[in-house]
Amino acid sequence: MAAVDKGSGYPPEIIGYAEPWIVAPGDSVAIKISCTEAEYQYRTVHLIQGIGLEHAPEKKTEQVQEILEGKRKGRFQAAQSGSYAHIPYWGPPTTAAGLEISFYMQPWMLDCSHAQTLLSTLNPVELTGFSIILNTQGSLLVSAGNGETLETVDTGLKPQKKSWSKIKLILDGRSVKMTMSHKSFKVEPIPPPAAFSCEFDRESVVFRPGPLLIAASSGGTATLANGQSSELRATDFFNGRIDRLTLKTSGEKPSILAKYDFSRDISSDRVVDVSGRGHDGSLINAPTRAVKGHDWDGSESDWTRADSGYGAIHFHDDDLDDAKWETDFIITIPSGARSGAYAVEVETINGLDSDSITFFVRPEKWTADNSNKVCLVFSTFTYLAYANERLYDRTRVNTSKLGPGFDINKALKSAEFYKMQRRIDLGLSCYDHHNDGSGVCYSSSKRPILNVRPGYIMWGFSRPREFSADLMMLAYLEREGIPYETVTDHDLHARGASAIQGFNTVITGCHPEYPTLQSFTAYSAYSRGGGNLMYLGGNGFYWVSALDAARPHRLEVRRGDTGVRSFSHPGGEHVTSTDGQRGGLWRSRGMSCNTLFGVGFCAQGTGLGVPFKRTEASRDSGLSWMFTGVKGDIIGEEGFGGGASGDEIDRYGVENGSPEDALILATSTGHSDDFGIAIEDLEFPAVNTLGTQTNLVRSDIVYYVGSGGGAVFSVGSINWYCSLAWDAFENNVARLTGNVIKGFLAGRR
Repeated sequence: MAAVDKGSGYPPEIIGYAEPWIVAPGDSVAIKISCTEAEYQYRTVHLIQGIGLEHAPEKKTEQVQEILEGKRKGRFQAAQSGSYAHIPYWGPPTTAAGLEISFYMQPWMLDCSHAQTLLSTLNPVELTGFSIILNTQGSLLVSAGNGETLETVDTGLKPQKKSWSKIKLILDGRSVKMTMSHKSFKVEPIPPPAAFSCEFDRESVVFRPGPLLIAASSGGTATLANGQSSELRATDFFNGRIDRLTLKTSGEKPSILAKYDFSRDISSDRVVDVSGRGHDGSLINAPTRAVKGHDWDGSESDWTRADSGYGAIHFHDDDLDDAKWETDFIITIPSGARSGAYAVEVETINGLDSDSITFFVRPEKWTADNSNKVCLVFSTFTYLAYANERLYDRTRVNTSKLGPGFDINKALKSAEFYKMQRRIDLGLSCYDHHNDGSGVCYSSSKRPILNVRPGYIMWGFSRPREFSADLMMLAYLEREGIPYETVTDHDLHARGASAIQGFNTVITGCHPEYPTLQSFTAYSAYSRGGGNLMYLGGNGFYWVSALDAARPHRLEVRRGDTGVRSFSHPGGEHVTSTDGQRGGLWRSRGMSCNTLFGVGFCAQGTGLGVPFKRTEASRDSGLSWMFTGVKGDIIGEEGFGGGASGDEIDRYGVENGSPEDALILATSTGHSDDFGIAIEDLEFPAVNTLGTQTNLVRSDIVYYVGSGGGAVFSVGSINWYCSLAWDAFENNVARLTGNVIKGFLAGRR
């Protein structure tokens, strides 16, 4: 469980989030604030450029006058992480001899700092019900209420880490009987079956109306900031998997009360009672589904095709799907609002802290004539995948190793980094490990996402990245007076090519890494229809992601056996629970970035980037319009990350699907050994893997005209926007970029 230690030394802080975070003109947006100070002020702005570094363009916002500014009283809010299942009514009879509970469990964290509840109906007020708990020594406890006290016994039964055990418990009057039998996957040694029995001092009262919690216990009700009580507050979350839970009366004629098959409705947050009694429940905070259960035998690795083996749910004490903060105020987007990125700027009245609560506005009209406009796509799937990432956190198992020379204490960081450090309640990213060592696969927008801020500096690279870098491209469009609209990955997923249909040119963000099948297909369909594409980033269109149709705030990523990654999901668990798609790399599915954009990810590094050098192919007279005003052969010598080729980079490669007729206009001038080749490009033996050792560590600027008549221009580098904005856009990266955009708008190919 993640809790914020708001002690006496806690610094002044204001943060918040918007719900929903992607809207249209006329929509209402709930703004949810946590503030340690007595009062704060707020206003709503259209974001243009938020980086305040030396050599950056001027920071710029435009206040939305139609939305009133104001002041509010501050109050601190925190999120409660931890996933569990909530069964409102599990069918306890009015009279019965006893209760028998059976289920399979697979603990993933035996050395947990808190007790872990497997099942609980305990009512802490009435002192009735029962619970089964894994204590901090890894032993199973049984607790039951008798109406006056709670009695607890330590069974001494100890399940094994990451091994399945079947548990059966019978509570009958004063009698307590538990058995545990271990289950091997193949032929690995397992302990023999074990049993425990005893008697409580008084008869337990287990048949009382009330909820059944799976993987948590009741901690009473939460108290809101206004002093009122809210919904049930759960505690003592389990880290591990539970499968095939059955509750029935004991005795000569047992009657099934509830029987749960977690393989039903895997794509939902519903847990299904298959007893016929209809005692269904719901999942809270998105535990992981589509995971291997106690009876998985390896004969089928796709849960959508399996007849068995996927009846488990993996719960975690640090899952977070919805922060559930109270709303401070609601704003309504004006009917004439431009598309773009917006923020509610909040600042404490005493001036000690501020935040820019970011959200996105899509175009009001989707069918208007956009033939004279470009469209910038904000990479909202990437923003979610990286949301509040904690790869810097050395208290966790997922600390990122960024090379022998990297020192985080010397890295440039913005204020948001320190907020992320202390706000451990705000959930994890798809790059992090859970406390139990398993990889995170879901990320949610229903929480403050502190690294989606206009001024964010990414700690690992000491430069703008993702959203803050994408805003620099928007600022360039503003500076040049180029007509534009913006959409998001979510819009492409929901509307397909119709979201960008009619635009002259579609421009990506600097790191469009996580397309869904629907959003990736939208780019392809748009290009086939004659639209121009400008891929102005690196490591794009790399990992398969999935969006929950019923809960579009939730993104899912399943990482396979290859690709540059902080972990791999276990074998047999590479198919997304959300939509049943095969996860992993798009390249592994035959849809590499190369196939559409001409380049694909090949290397990465935290060292300074290097410039590009023009090729002979770029001197073709038919391409001279691109290079007007671009002096010399070297492009992008400077930037916030060094040269224009850096961070994560892509190269041209026919072997990976790049069109044979595409032109390489420029290539990077040679990277240092701070850059290493992508894992998927390694062959045996793994030699010559660093920047100075192989020409495969490079990025290429590629151009071709597709079969639909539209052109594709790709630069293959996350650093591109960091060089574009250098010296307030007075550089040859900006000139080349502008020439291509304006040329496309003028009909050049």
